[in-house]
Amino acid sequence: MARISTPPGQDGKPGIQREKVASFFEERARRIPELGPVKAVIYQDKHPTLAEERDAREKETLLPALKLDGTQRLLDAGCGTGRWYEALRPHLAYYHGVDASGGLLAYARSALGEDATHRFTEISADELTLNSLGESTRFDRILCAGLLIYLNDDEVLETLRRFADVCAPTARIVLREPVAIDNRLSLVDHYSDDLESSYNSIYRTDAEWADMLNSTLIIAGFHLTDERDLFSAAALNNRAETRQRVYILDRAP
Repeated sequence: MARISTPPGQDGKPGIQREKVASFFEERARRIPELGPVKAVIYQDKHPTLAEERDAREKETLLPALKLDGTQRLLDAGCGTGRWYEALRPHLAYYHGVDASGGLLAYARSALGEDATHRFTEISADELTLNSLGESTRFDRILCAGLLIYLNDDEVLETLRRFADVCAPTARIVLREPVAIDNRLSLVDHYSDDLESSYNSIYRTDAEWADMLNSTLIIAGFHLTDERDLFSAAALNNRAETRQRVYILDRAP
């Protein structure tokens, strides 16, 4: 129904409905046999190779940024179909993927299994606790790739606080988010021709992300140690109003 552009400082920012976001992802899960596990969660349905190219480039960039040496415990927030698991597995001691979509997680479990070194939990990111995850040891890495655009502002803030709470005293968080270039962009029940579906998401500006990080992770002892565009090639970004950004935050005693 709407693409809503909100200039900086303007009140009345529109929100999105959680149940509609959930329905969208369950439909994507139902289409995994048709689309495959990458295209199902990287939405380039009408571009034959773009989803796979973006997936590969993201991993090439973010895997080194995670600074893994085989000893880390990593939380993959918004893991979807588990598309990151195979790339991470050789470099971790333990992997825990979480997602709010039962359908996407059902695929991840069936394709990747679960054992003492990796598991999956269905949970909303703003409800994360060690107890809700069945964990007793904190994580020293969090990867969150493309999740937060599907949450309202209060849910994002709570999610970032939860990230800080489940992290060890020494930890690194790597966020990859689509960011609005000029004004905040809200898609509210917007029909996407590419997806042939209604779509709900919120693209925040760099300035909004700075405020959100400062009021959550930064006050919890993290420092923003790097921020950059993910894709240098315009063909990979392929959106005039948004770009993919990476934020890397570190905490040490």
